[in-house]
Amino acid sequence: MYFIIVVLILALMEIKARKRFLKQHGIPYQAKRVGEYPYFEFIEECGPPLHWKLKAGYVGSEMHINSIGLRSPEPGDGRRRIWVVGESELFGAKLNREKLIWFNVLQAKLDEAGHEFQVMNASVIGYNGQQAAEAVSLLPIRQGDILLIRPNQNDVSIAYVNGEDWEPEMPWPLAFIHKLQRHTPWYTKLLDRSCLGMHLRHRLSKDSGRVNAFAGKPGFQWNRLVESENESLRRMTDFARSRGADVAMFDFSPSYTPEISPEDEAGLSAIQVNWRGLVEGWSKYQFGVVEEAVKGVAEPLGLPVLRIAPHIWSHPMRYRLFLDVVHFNAEGHKVFAEAMFNELNSGNLLRGDGA
Repeated sequence: MYFIIVVLILALMEIKARKRFLKQHGIPYQAKRVGEYPYFEFIEECGPPLHWKLKAGYVGSEMHINSIGLRSPEPGDGRRRIWVVGESELFGAKLNREKLIWFNVLQAKLDEAGHEFQVMNASVIGYNGQQAAEAVSLLPIRQGDILLIRPNQNDVSIAYVNGEDWEPEMPWPLAFIHKLQRHTPWYTKLLDRSCLGMHLRHRLSKDSGRVNAFAGKPGFQWNRLVESENESLRRMTDFARSRGADVAMFDFSPSYTPEISPEDEAGLSAIQVNWRGLVEGWSKYQFGVVEEAVKGVAEPLGLPVLRIAPHIWSHPMRYRLFLDVVHFNAEGHKVFAEAMFNELNSGNLLRGDGA
């Protein structure tokens, strides 16, 4: 009898917590299902200029690295390829089921539309612009392929936290990448299954280490950052074009926009309580480096620019697409893939492939 009473009280408290959450944030509560990856197992040190790479041929329960060291299908014969160079959110960090990652969704849409392309995910977690450019120079890009590149956001973060000490070739320390390997205690996972439990955990938590780790140092080198980033993009473009591939650029599409309204603040706090400390410092530089790349690289070199962000920001349930302010959940990966498909279709990049 007492057990039933306790269950009923907890159920009523959960209903009340969810109503309060909806009123406060403007979106319903949804429990996060975050994938935890064994980074120690599939990231190996290799020295400069890459510093580390994905272990070719690695197979895990939700992590598969192909024979050329990408979290992607094996490159097949005959079809042209779309190589996409992004960062951790496109690598698929935190997604708990690999088959739901964006490149599988995009591949299905291309196949359904009759486009004879194979999607290759060339995104490596943690790479800066110079590492990404070096990695692209090792890809088996061929005549008729497409290379999609994005201005690097790790460069922005590394430059911001190092200030006047930043150098263009500076990577994240390998120890930082290894720290991404976390194991959430069972009781935390259990608490986060309910809105009430999540609220209690946040009230008791005092973890501000991640925000402190991204605090900016004096002497941020904006002009030097733009110059370095644009040079990396030019290097990737020149290499791909020398192989006979087309090249396009795409933008940065986090949960937040350049201008954050009070309504946005409510939505952002629903997906990440410490969002302000992570976003307000350098978000203007994140979007700024994209626009500088468009002006300094895309326009002079005639590269199409795929605008993915407007598709994300106009989604009616935008804040339900993310596990945190940057990384997509399964629904977010689907929406991203659909946006990329629409942007590819709206231009001439998919021409001449038999569709």
